[in-house]
Amino acid sequence: MTRVEEQILELAQKQASGAEVIYEEGESRSVSFENNKLKYVTTKSFCGAGLRIIKEGRIGFSSTTDLRKPEKLVANAIESAKFGQSAAFQFPANNNFPKIATFDQKVVDYPIQQCVDIGKAAIEKALSANPGYDCSVGFGKGQGKRRLMNSAGLDVSFSSTSFGIGIEILLIKENSFLSIGEGEGSKSLVTDLDKHVNKALESLKLAERELKIKTGNYPVVVTAKAMGNLLSTFEIGCSGKLVQKGASPLTNRLDEKIIDERVSIYDDATIDMGDSSYPCDGEGTPSQRTPLFERGVLKNYIFDLQTAGIMKAKSTGNGNRGFSSQPSPGNSNILVETGAMSLEAMIKDVKYGVLLDQVLGGGQSNVLAGEFSVNIDLGYLIENGKVVGRVKDCMCAGNVFEIFNNIIAIGDRAEWHGSTKVPPFYFKAINIAGNA
Repeated sequence: MTRVEEQILELAQKQASGAEVIYEEGESRSVSFENNKLKYVTTKSFCGAGLRIIKEGRIGFSSTTDLRKPEKLVANAIESAKFGQSAAFQFPANNNFPKIATFDQKVVDYPIQQCVDIGKAAIEKALSANPGYDCSVGFGKGQGKRRLMNSAGLDVSFSSTSFGIGIEILLIKENSFLSIGEGEGSKSLVTDLDKHVNKALESLKLAERELKIKTGNYPVVVTAKAMGNLLSTFEIGCSGKLVQKGASPLTNRLDEKIIDERVSIYDDATIDMGDSSYPCDGEGTPSQRTPLFERGVLKNYIFDLQTAGIMKAKSTGNGNRGFSSQPSPGNSNILVETGAMSLEAMIKDVKYGVLLDQVLGGGQSNVLAGEFSVNIDLGYLIENGKVVGRVKDCMCAGNVFEIFNNIIAIGDRAEWHGSTKVPPFYFKAINIAGNA
């Protein structure tokens, strides 16, 4: 029996010079605890298809979750092509892709009741440390399948899983509010919530003493957990679409040294079980490891097929999408090479400065210009190489292009936080708006 995605492609090929169908189906289950109690256990399923066509040189697109009338989907895509962008690419025919592990049967088989039990145990442990804590715990697991077909002969399918765990512990005092979150995610099974509870409790203990700091420029150690905000300028700036529009500060700067030569950043979709790993992107380009910066030098932008065509370049396999959207250049896993100094040694080296672990308000910054101005959600004062207490009601601000050229050291151990694997960084000076 012909599957619906095959019917869609067959119908589209009769009316368009090129056509591509993406079909996705899947299921997700989640467990949520709030205010120290189980709030809900949910199950969601999804199924849908997207059709991209090229007709008279223009791109048309349509998507649906109602697959009973494929002819309507095709008609909508054909109609939209009248107003679509001029196509700067051809659909790829390649069917050879790297073998990337993206599916773990253990995730599928893992009982949801086990998530409930682990969540209860985590909250009990936190409350045994302090009955005044307010805990939220979350578990999420999912499985899905994607099939991509086009008129050039491409036909690729792959399945993937996902699993995520996390805990947030809230402490409210008379004049203080502190929320600490820890967790992890992967395409494989990750169930050790206990280590994240321990880390959160350790952070809460360090934060018990609240201290003042004057406004000024101080040495700052930024943990791997807090580095994502500082890296976003480089990730977004390497987008081929922004480069095409001239909106990226990295436009026309390939092979130029931008940041400290100790910094190398890669976009890599080929890591087994990585959060954003895949054998091919959302339009059939094989996944790859792309150097963005090597030894501080800008080496590549990331592209999908259309943007690459406009820029007279090649797609880097970063055509990110779901079935309901057209591809757009987007990062996969971001890896930052490690250095030679441990986090403990960084802290020990600071005579007077700040350890930054959580920030708030990154969206208020001018990310493209490299500027940041964020509230310090969780930061500690370091005196004579020791963490002595928490600094609150403070902000840090600066420009990432400047601070990434004023690095004292890079951590010797990287951690996964979402789809980013990064070590801690020790910066010579960042401006702190103090509370004293």
